[in-house]
Amino acid sequence: MPPRALVLAAAVAALAPPLAASADQGRQGPYTIELLDEAGRLLPAFEHRGRTYVLGTLGQRYLVRVRNDSGRRVEVVVSVDGRDVVDGEPAGWDKRGYLVEPHGEVAIDGYRLSTETVAAFRFSSVAHSYAARLGDARDVGVIGAAIFPERAPRPPRPCASSRERMAPEGAAKAGPGAASEDAAPAPPAAALGRAERPGLGTEFAEQHDSRVEQVAFERARARPDALLTVRYDDRDGLLGLGVDVDGRGRQARDDAWLRERANPFRQDGFAAPPPGWHSR
Repeated sequence: MPPRALVLAAAVAALAPPLAASADQGRQGPYTIELLDEAGRLLPAFEHRGRTYVLGTLGQRYLVRVRNDSGRRVEVVVSVDGRDVVDGEPAGWDKRGYLVEPHGEVAIDGYRLSTETVAAFRFSSVAHSYAARLGDARDVGVIGAAIFPERAPRPPRPCASSRERMAPEGAAKAGPGAASEDAAPAPPAAALGRAERPGLGTEFAEQHDSRVEQVAFERARARPDALLTVRYDDRDGLLGLGVDVDGRGRQARDDAWLRERANPFRQDGFAAPPPGWHSR
């Protein structure tokens, strides 16, 4: 039997109540990624040059919701600021993800500390972001989800030996160094990890209950069927990127180039708290 990955079946899907019809923030095929506030309301979003930008507010707690409008179960691997939301390491396609049922959704409410708790997502300064406190802020400002449909059961092959039925070792995982095919070149070395940059990042915030269980899941393919991306910043930051947030024009921002090139899956356990973090 091919190897099966352990994915997380979350009870957190019910945190965000159903919403009235509204514009999708980031959609590809039957899959959607959205940022919500604590009350389950969509955060303001803007389309600009083929990308989706979300307006955040310093200190605001948020959730990442992924919807699956297909007829198959999927595994969703989510990245915030280039960090995997389950183990806190640099994000990659070979990480564990969350299970989403057909025509279902999951609301991911923090960096996972255990199967019982998470550290909330909260908009912070870049300097206080989880990524910056771990030493690399180059992908602050981007949130992504890689979508892997489940392999459909296959009928047994008559007269096949046990050896013939075995899949190659590691068939359910992406290869090392997997990254978006349209990934932009890396920023100059001098710009990488600049914690003094303006704008928003995502903090490894207060601990709260969020229960999951691990279940078996076999991916249909090693590469994701869809890569969903949204970018976020405060008002000044979005204006600096050329997003006309409120009809009052735009203004320059010195980290706009770096934010435009932030990659949710630059690289192909549970999240380790950053230095000095204490549960609140």
